[in-house]
Amino acid sequence: MTIKKHNKRKAQLTKYLEQLDEFNWHHPTQVSEMADSQHERDNRTYYLAQISLILFNNYQQSYMQIAQMLNMSSRTARRLTIDYEQDFDSLEEIMEELQNGEDW
Repeated sequence: MTIKKHNKRKAQLTKYLEQLDEFNWHHPTQVSEMADSQHERDNRTYYLAQISLILFNNYQQSYMQIAQMLNMSSRTARRLTIDYEQDFDSLEEIMEELQNGEDW
C-alpha cells in the first residue's frame, strides 16, 4: 500500500469515526441521559466491530493498529473481530448505512 493510499484511507476512517460520533456531538445532553441505553451501546459496538473487521480482513491491519486507529485496546479490537461476523464489504458501505441513520 502506498503512502498516498494509506493517508487517504486513514482520512476516510477518521471521517467514518466522526459519523459514528455525530449523534454524540449534536445531542450531548441526550447522550448523557441515554448513557445506560443498551441499544445505543450495541449499535456503537456493532459498527466499531464492522470497521475493525474490514480493517483486519480487507486491509490486513493488526489488532494493535486497529486499536490505535479506533482508540481502543488491542484486546477489545481482537474481541470485536472474533465476536462479530463481517456484514459489510467496504468502509463505504458502512458510511452509507450510517448516513441513512435508521439504526440511530
